[in-house]
Amino acid sequence: MKKIVFPILVAVLFQCTPMLAQVASVEFFPQGKALAKTYEPLFVGCKDGQAVFVQMTGRLRNKMELVIYDMEQEELARVALADEKEVDCYGGYINGDSVDLLMAEWKDNGMRVYRHRCDAKTMQPSGRVLTLADYKGTQGDKMGFTLGVSPNQQLLAGIYLIGRENQRGEMQVGFYSRELEEYWKMDSRCRGFNMMYVTDSGEVLLGSQNNGEYNIFILDGEREEAYSFSVEDKVSEVRIARYMDGKVYLVFTHSAKEDFFPTGTVVDYVGAICYDTQTQTVKVERHNIDKVEYNRLNNEKDGARVRDDDFRVLYMSLNQTLEDESGCYAMLDQSWRVTLEGVPTEYHRMGMMVCRIGNDGRFEWVKTCRVSNVTPWEARKTADYRWVSSAKGPLLVWVESKSSYDNPEEKPVKEFKTMNSAGILTALLMGSDGSMIRQHYEISSKQSLLGAPHLMDNGDYLLLMRGVSRGYFVKMKLEK
Repeated sequence: MKKIVFPILVAVLFQCTPMLAQVASVEFFPQGKALAKTYEPLFVGCKDGQAVFVQMTGRLRNKMELVIYDMEQEELARVALADEKEVDCYGGYINGDSVDLLMAEWKDNGMRVYRHRCDAKTMQPSGRVLTLADYKGTQGDKMGFTLGVSPNQQLLAGIYLIGRENQRGEMQVGFYSRELEEYWKMDSRCRGFNMMYVTDSGEVLLGSQNNGEYNIFILDGEREEAYSFSVEDKVSEVRIARYMDGKVYLVFTHSAKEDFFPTGTVVDYVGAICYDTQTQTVKVERHNIDKVEYNRLNNEKDGARVRDDDFRVLYMSLNQTLEDESGCYAMLDQSWRVTLEGVPTEYHRMGMMVCRIGNDGRFEWVKTCRVSNVTPWEARKTADYRWVSSAKGPLLVWVESKSSYDNPEEKPVKEFKTMNSAGILTALLMGSDGSMIRQHYEISSKQSLLGAPHLMDNGDYLLLMRGVSRGYFVKMKLEK
């Protein structure tokens, strides 16, 4: 008879706000080996206490399989999907009694993008394969596919890029529900983009930037509008953060000096662009990194001397943006790798900056948080923390060193070595006014978090924890 193990409610260790202000309650489930088999699980969804993944198996990790586990990591079903050499999986959703996966097949110089539907309990194929697009090719043709998802995770946009040999390239944009049913598809005049944004109301924005010249294309299934404008700032990185009431909000990073570092790795100020498509006017706001921010991002004492008052932060990147009804957020931090004779050996992630931009395009506030994580290169996903949107504001969950989690904000924190040192699970909830509620939870020794919290069917979050040989699921429920 199988032993029944009841979930354990984990006690709160410390929080930097009054006892009435809590982030969430968490529930740990028994440890198992399934979550310790990979550092890069492709999570699909969780329903009724069962979690669905796409996993790579086989001696060369070249076989793609769909598998479902219960919260104790007992395998309930497993079905082969495809050979990785010919098929890519872009993830999927649990929709009712079905699991819908978005797949792309590369064969005979062509590209076919389709929905693969399976039964949510047995993982067996269910119903016909739904083809979203099928392009035939010949030798020399090049084809590509890019996916964008709306902030509320309910809408998807697929960008189909078709390059025929000796012909002008083609681009099509398709718009879909989370069941991958097509709402619309249309050709685009855009021929190159490095920014993409999908709205909750059904528009797709494609943008490009080159030496301060911006081009924005907005498609809604019926027509495509194109806009161009200029900004004098030298841009390292830029993202579309929001589109609301005819205004496009972009966030960028800037480096004041010439350097030999790759693009997106040296930042001395963060900028916000608000472009009004109705008046075709552009407004630019800037936030210069100051001494305290520089030292916190580099995990130095607040008063530490900065050489030559040069507040450029090395290895800094614009990682993501989030939004709410009254504005948007930009999240930045530092990350770099260490190599030995050209081979990566370690991955470092340090500091976290959050910028709040209001509907007027201005910076409302900027906050910095001390973070210092280092991982073996193969385990770098254990430092791949990301903010997620919640009903109460942006939420960040990560594991930090247990020996310095309660340090005052002006004091450096100890570097947390994932898979090698004792950590503590930390949840940080940020309000639109810049308030921060932080809560900490005891975890098993030397465990780390794989990626960001995953939204479950009941509105709670599922965390994936793993160590060297074992891992476990954690449910997180936000306080009301």
